[in-house]
This record gives sequence, structure tokens and C-alpha cells, in this order.
Amino acid sequence: MIGASACLFALAAPALSADQAWFRFRGFSEDGTLAAWETGGIYDGSGFPWVRFEVLSTESSLTQTEIQTVWEDYEDELPKKALQESIEREMSDVCREFGIIPGNIGDLLVYHPVTDLAAAPDSAVFCLQSYSPSYNSGEITVVLKSVPAEQKPGYPDWFPSPVSPVLEITAGGEKQCLFSEEQPPEQYEMCFGYRIAAIYSNPADSRSLLVVLHAEEPGFEGSDGRFRVVSGSF
Repeated sequence: MIGASACLFALAAPALSADQAWFRFRGFSEDGTLAAWETGGIYDGSGFPWVRFEVLSTESSLTQTEIQTVWEDYEDELPKKALQESIEREMSDVCREFGIIPGNIGDLLVYHPVTDLAAAPDSAVFCLQSYSPSYNSGEITVVLKSVPAEQKPGYPDWFPSPVSPVLEITAGGEKQCLFSEEQPPEQYEMCFGYRIAAIYSNPADSRSLLVVLHAEEPGFEGSDGRFRVVSGSF
């Protein structure tokens, strides 16, 4: 799931044979060079709730800082509100430290929730501005490709091999690379599948895009749905 105000916790949800994370985009910094987002869910094997928060550079797509919390000792009688308020304070403090402005999310140009089975997984066609249904700023196409990534020791061989995402963009008849990498960062090196989930425009630079990707990785009893965020300019 993806949304502007996703719940931090689903503590009463039962553990299933695989799990799908939720996503919330927190916002950009005033100068657009940083962005913050969070994700979380319930681990399918243990049933423990978890939350991960990341601040990334929109220039390099590299993580600048992150918070990851797993409530291994959670019990139903513990106050859910207190847990939620604690992690929310911590994330808010990091946003202030890095100059992230909550709600400064630019324009949501593309949105494909994981429930949208008809959406093309590897392409999106959109415009930066629409002045009327038949008049816009010009068609832009983003194409997602996957290239083989290094398989680390211990990777379960009953899942597809890991891949790295490559994003190509065509605007004004010109094609160029929006995002690529030599090797995925450690937290994403086991991802074996990607789909386009959403695309945001950077409010500080209309030629800079933030792309949210549905990611799939090995789980306890099946594949798990996760998210990854990358950025690029054209």
C-alpha cells in the first residue's frame, strides 16, 4: 500500500505466509536535495511489527540516515499509542535535523498501488503539468529495466536472482538515463523484482523526479513486498 497518511502500525493483523509493506512519503527539504520516507508492516514469520525511516539524497539516491525499529517484545496489552508516538517523535526529530518539510511532497504525477493489477509494471507515461484534459506540458515516458546484480553468499537459490533497477526517461523526443547503479546498496541487494509504484516531482526542481518502486525480496515463507525510492534529473 502507498499513501500520504498510512497508519504506522497494523499490530492486530495476523501473520501470513508473505507480507506487503505500507509506504508513506514524508517530504522534501526546502532546496529539494533531500527527501524522507517511511515504510513498515508485520513480519510474516515472527509477527513482529516493524518501521523503517530513510532520508536520501535526491542527487545520488544514497541513504543519508535511517531508523529501523522492530518491536520484538510487543504484546497486545502494551499501549499502541505510546509506541506510535515514540517512533513518530524520533522521525520528526530527524526531519528537523535534515531540513525535511513534512507535507512538502511536490506533485504526485503517477500512482500505481500494489492492488492495481492492470498497471504496466515497467513503464509510466505522464506529464509534469496538465492545464486541461487535452492540454498539458508534454508527454514524458519512464521505462524501468532490471539488470542482474551480484548474488551475495547465503542468498536462497529457490528465488529468482537479485536485480538492480535502471530507469530511462524520454522527454521532448530525447531519451536519457534517469537512474542506474553499479550495485544495489546493502538493504536492497536481495531484491529480485521491481515495479513502478509512484512518481513525484521535486518542488525545488521540476526536472528532478522521485520514483517509488515496488520491490520484491525473499521472505520467510514466500516473497515479501517492500519499497525502494530513487531519484534522478533530466
